[in-house]
Amino acid sequence: MELDSIPIKGKKYVLVKTRLQYFREHYKNGKIETEILHFDSESVMIKASAYVDDTLVATGIAHEVKDASYINKTSFVEVCETSAIGRCLGIMGIGITDSVATWDEVNNAQKQQEAMEKVDELRNYKANTIGSLLFNAINEEDEESIVELLSEMRGDKELKRLVRDELTPEHLHYLADRKERLAEERKTKKVEKIAKNQEFAKVWAAEEKTKELIA
Repeated sequence: MELDSIPIKGKKYVLVKTRLQYFREHYKNGKIETEILHFDSESVMIKASAYVDDTLVATGIAHEVKDASYINKTSFVEVCETSAIGRCLGIMGIGITDSVATWDEVNNAQKQQEAMEKVDELRNYKANTIGSLLFNAINEEDEESIVELLSEMRGDKELKRLVRDELTPEHLHYLADRKERLAEERKTKKVEKIAKNQEFAKVWAAEEKTKELIA
């Protein structure tokens, strides 16, 4: 059964709505149910099931990540449900031309890939910039700039890896020594703070005892 399709890179893909319209028209006793298999703030997985005369005839599963594309940021659950229904109907045999995938699914995947490529491009540019600035800051032992540049990478492991590739072994060694030195300084300050608090407690206790004797 060949339905109206849209070509993408030489292959034909059918819209989910076209598959759904065919299903509604040709299976009067048919119904489609969806079930959320997984859901959290980051992603969702949905299963779609097609029934004809209350008999299960096909299922389809889709998975979407919230930050994968612009539309997913606000509608990743809806996008996932649409994809699951499209795959379910495709597995049932509706709208299959060159692929079970629908135009909606392929188009969304392409947008996600483009978004990921843009993110990678921006990260590489940022890594190159930070790497160059950090290179100079280390040479000049500019602690203020080093702190600022390192904070720019906080929480981004891939960015850290790319920046490390911009530095020489000598610069990496400098950062490792700096990290160890700062850790020792924090440890020393902590010990000094504990000693200071203990001394304060002793003085306070002595003063309280003196007050009791006077009273």
